[in-house]
Amino acid sequence: MVKSEKRKDVENVKPLRDLFHFDHFTQFYKLYVPYSILVGVICGLAMVVFQICIDSMVFLFSGLPIFIAPLIGGLFSGLLIFFGVREIEGSGISKAIELTHDIGELHPRTAITKILATSVSIGSGNPVGREGPAVLIGAAIANTLGRKLGYSDAPTLRVFIMMGSAACTAGIYKAPLGGALFASEAPYKRDARMGYFVPTILAAITSYLVFTVLMGIHPLLPIDNGFVMSLEVVPLIIAMGFVCGVVAILFSVSLMATRNFFKLELPDWADPVAGAIFACIVIFITGLFLDPHLTVAGMGYDVIGYIATSTIPITALLVLLFGKLFTTSFVVAGRVSGGVLASSLFVGAMLGAIFGEIFFPEHVIAFMILGMGGLLAANTNTPIATTILILELSHSFDLLIPLVICICISYLVGGGTSLYEGQKVARSDEDPNYFAPITSPPYPDIGKSIGTANPVDSDNKSANEPDNKELK
Repeated sequence: MVKSEKRKDVENVKPLRDLFHFDHFTQFYKLYVPYSILVGVICGLAMVVFQICIDSMVFLFSGLPIFIAPLIGGLFSGLLIFFGVREIEGSGISKAIELTHDIGELHPRTAITKILATSVSIGSGNPVGREGPAVLIGAAIANTLGRKLGYSDAPTLRVFIMMGSAACTAGIYKAPLGGALFASEAPYKRDARMGYFVPTILAAITSYLVFTVLMGIHPLLPIDNGFVMSLEVVPLIIAMGFVCGVVAILFSVSLMATRNFFKLELPDWADPVAGAIFACIVIFITGLFLDPHLTVAGMGYDVIGYIATSTIPITALLVLLFGKLFTTSFVVAGRVSGGVLASSLFVGAMLGAIFGEIFFPEHVIAFMILGMGGLLAANTNTPIATTILILELSHSFDLLIPLVICICISYLVGGGTSLYEGQKVARSDEDPNYFAPITSPPYPDIGKSIGTANPVDSDNKSANEPDNKELK
């Protein structure tokens, strides 16, 4: 009996060599690692140029009335669309998401025209952000780079696009982990593509380092909240998440309804002009009721910082909240070049400030951060990425647990409504070869065969078995 058990134990001994998979990782190191670093360096430098262009345009338009300057940005976008430069339309992130799902051609000029158009939009005071354009700029750079390196198959180009999108998001927002997760989550409403997280995070970290070395390492929203988690606050956090979900639905409905109206009633080139005109009207009207330090124009990060250090009446916060929501709807629906992440953060911060002033006045700043996370997660359907992104933007790491609670509730209440048209619900309709196998190198010019062949280990069946596919 003892000998039998001993024999069975010997048969079950696992050779130590089975712990190592150098045949797979050697190719991973040789290809995905250098490519991700290359993409990260180029995208980091591109984001430095992007930020310099934005700062230059802000200075250029600073002498104009704040309720007039946005019209120039709208006219510029309309003029580009009129002359066929269609890649500058709107946020850009929907186009990048669609490109991830269905690989197509991006005009080689896309990165340059998107940087220029968005810089004029933001610099002139339009209430748009940088994340959507950054995602498309990164996708364009990486897609072009992948093709220049000789890769033409869709699965491999998807990996390049993910790396580029993550790298530019990480650089411009100084959020390497959040940028990588955002690129993985954004294409889906209730799913994520995590199998390529390592090359994606390498590209994001590289871009972040390049950007911060040249532009400074300070966080985007350095807010000191001083919040201490306690059980009696949990009901308020849950309520905050519920309200964020409801406001996110209102945001999506407002944006899509305005977009549908413009599509039906106006020629394409006139959409940005009309959107900017409506935005200027709202900026003028809200300016009549607000302190000079407060405005719904521009990205709004300075306004968030001002409110975090000042006591603002709830009526003014309500004006800022709805003013920003509607001006952003007009401008983004009108396809003025710019993203919605900054506006989501702004509206969420105002919502949190209102909620905090009413229920928890000693910790208004903490609820501003929770509001930013809750609204952004529901608006973009990226709960994991948003959690990390908000922590990286604010350096409020003590808010992790409250932020997770608020974001989960808002994401569920939002019910899949989204500001991004290209999002799929899930990955259930994708075949196993949707992305290039991470355990084998993407060789140039081998077309669709890359999804079925494994040149590194063609005799090892496990390389294509389910346990080796990307994680959900």
